[in-house]
Amino acid sequence: MPRVLWVVRHAEREDNINSNWRKTANPHKLKSDNSPLSSRGHQQAKELAARFANVHIDHIFASPFERTVETATAIASEIKIPIKLEPGLCEALYMCEEPPSFEEPEALKKRFHLIDTSYKPIFNKPMPKEGMGDSACVGRLQKTIEGICEKFKDAKSIVLVSHASPIGAIHEVLVNKWTYVGQATVTKFVETEKGSKETKFWSKQKQFCLEYSANADHLSNKSNLRPY
Repeated sequence: MPRVLWVVRHAEREDNINSNWRKTANPHKLKSDNSPLSSRGHQQAKELAARFANVHIDHIFASPFERTVETATAIASEIKIPIKLEPGLCEALYMCEEPPSFEEPEALKKRFHLIDTSYKPIFNKPMPKEGMGDSACVGRLQKTIEGICEKFKDAKSIVLVSHASPIGAIHEVLVNKWTYVGQATVTKFVETEKGSKETKFWSKQKQFCLEYSANADHLSNKSNLRPY
């Protein structure tokens, strides 16, 4: 059975609809780069969970920002497996505070009980320096995907919950084509047997093909998913 990577973008953010969210919808005192999900986002996360309810998943990895952890928690609660927090999947760093304001796993576990605090991530604070622009995170995402695939060689079905620019970078790394995807959408990559010099995975002698990108069939409301 070939390995499958399911790449999920977090659901709608509170700051997409409420510019004053830090004063009106911020009980955990989150900083400006760490918006939680909106009410619509929580509904989208439930619909994502229903999509994966009957899919075998070995591991769920998530960026440690609030919106990605909330999205991953909905899925993990449905299929009853822990969440591995991976800072390598976090937002493009030029869009974050310095340093990025995501919390440590032990702190997040107080609110999100499915977090696996024993997981040793590929990246951790302090995060590496990155340039400006969305594509500056490609190197980090290449190292993250390679590290996860190497560390969990026997895993055949992996969910990665991340953000717009890192998911664009994952497309670039795996199939050599940067692609933006909408919020709460699902992208499916399937591993093939032989590597190719045209992909950044050539050194691993593995290659992934893209089965579909930015699929939103599970969403009851497909309007304004903000791919950019």
